Amino acid sequence: MKSRISGWRLVASSLLCLFASGNLIAANASVPAGTEITLQEVLSRAVEQNPALAVYPYRLRAADAAVIQSSLGPQPELSVEIENIAGDAPLNGVEGAQITVALSQLIELGNKRDSRSEVATRALNTEQQGYAIARLDVLGEAVTRYITLARFEEELALAERTLALANKAEQAARRRVNAGAAPKADLTRMTLASRHADIARRRADMERGRASQQLAALWGQQGADQLHAATSLRPLPKLPPQEQMLDQLEQAPELLQLASETRLHAAQSRLANARGSRDVTVSVGARHDRVDDNNTLVLGVSVPLNLKNPNRGNIARAESQLAASEAQLQARRIELVATLDTLYRSLSLLREELALIDESALPLARQLYADIEDGYRSGRYSLLELIDAQQEQLNLEYRAINLAAQFHLQRNELERLTGLPFSQADEQENSQ
Repeated sequence: MKSRISGWRLVASSLLCLFASGNLIAANASVPAGTEITLQEVLSRAVEQNPALAVYPYRLRAADAAVIQSSLGPQPELSVEIENIAGDAPLNGVEGAQITVALSQLIELGNKRDSRSEVATRALNTEQQGYAIARLDVLGEAVTRYITLARFEEELALAERTLALANKAEQAARRRVNAGAAPKADLTRMTLASRHADIARRRADMERGRASQQLAALWGQQGADQLHAATSLRPLPKLPPQEQMLDQLEQAPELLQLASETRLHAAQSRLANARGSRDVTVSVGARHDRVDDNNTLVLGVSVPLNLKNPNRGNIARAESQLAASEAQLQARRIELVATLDTLYRSLSLLREELALIDESALPLARQLYADIEDGYRSGRYSLLELIDAQQEQLNLEYRAINLAAQFHLQRNELERLTGLPFSQADEQENSQ
């Protein structure tokens, strides 16, 4: 029996936990043709083998190396200085040389090292957040393609039922024509309808195969046109309260990424200010005078004369970038609130329309077609009335499939924006 589609995001969330802990075993390279594939297998294959995610481990290593580098302070310097060489006799050559050996160390002031480390750490966090979002995008795309495959599976099944109905009506027309109760044009019309239904079935099968190939392409498999979705589109899952979605909005992946970038710009601004402060270089050494044959201790201190802040341009740039990042974060938060409201209203309307079709319109259309089909055999209804009744039923069937697919696609987009799986919310509500 096919599982409810409401469990899709719960599976996705569970897999993310497995990925984070490293307990998930990599999927095989390919799926055998004709396999009924579950969403869990689709998600695991997509994340483990998606080519677009292969670059992130290297980017994370580079960012981690930058954190290590940022914690390293200036290294001491060894200097050797020789004075009074190649002078006049009798102190020619190196006889009168003064040799000074000194060890110097730059002392960073203004909390520069901590600021560098904070910038590198924030950059690593931003990279990690980017990887998490890229992985969620791959999961969202996998769910979308799985929904598409499930939709075309149902449309193919409907096309096959349509062909069966057309063949049945053709046989009924043939019997009436042979009995002289209907003109030969009725049989011709029904034969043509059967041909159209067969073409539609073939086209639906091609679309299903294309959806299967696109799904398999997420993990790099080619030619997999015979995968079958193990999950149906209906019944529709419940939606959590809109207030709960608004409360969750601050955990939206896009807002988390923008917030991470804002913190990075703030750290860069602090580092720019720190680099504008003076550093001190101290040195200690020994000097040997060959003329007097004596040794002396040498101490030194050097401080740059920053009459004006040498980093004021970088400071202004960092502050502008921080202000722009904060403004972008606020603007995106407003956009997400409006998008959430629009999607939530659309989902409610889709559910209501689908309920009207399933609970009211479709039963009436099926009953109407059954009555007219019986009446056509006895000559009470015409062929045109039979065709109209059949077409009305099929249009409602296709409309119901499309509405269910739209519901899940929009729901998937809403989950991707907010980061809250509806399926988990449903389970929490049911457990209360």
